[in-house]
Amino acid sequence: MRNAWLATIGVAAALVGGCSTAPFVGYRNGPVTLYIGDVRHICAAGGSTNRGCTMRYPNGRIEVYCADGDYECLAHELRHVADPTWEHDLDHRNVSAR
Repeated sequence: MRNAWLATIGVAAALVGGCSTAPFVGYRNGPVTLYIGDVRHICAAGGSTNRGCTMRYPNGRIEVYCADGDYECLAHELRHVADPTWEHDLDHRNVSAR
């Protein structure tokens, strides 16, 4: 829970710090908003290799961030949305096209 709180604070600070005109496009459907574009500055709290991230808020809102055209990231982050208890695979296998 502490990591989620720190990530939320980091995002809020980034938005207040001038990222309100961030280079991405958002698509909303119900409580879920998908952001596509240059999302590295939003997901930076997770590490330098972060290509995307999912953020959950206490009010039930969910935000998913992925780079434009990165379908592996999208599949990965949507898995977090579909199953909030899912944890990353221990064998570090990639999602593959089917």
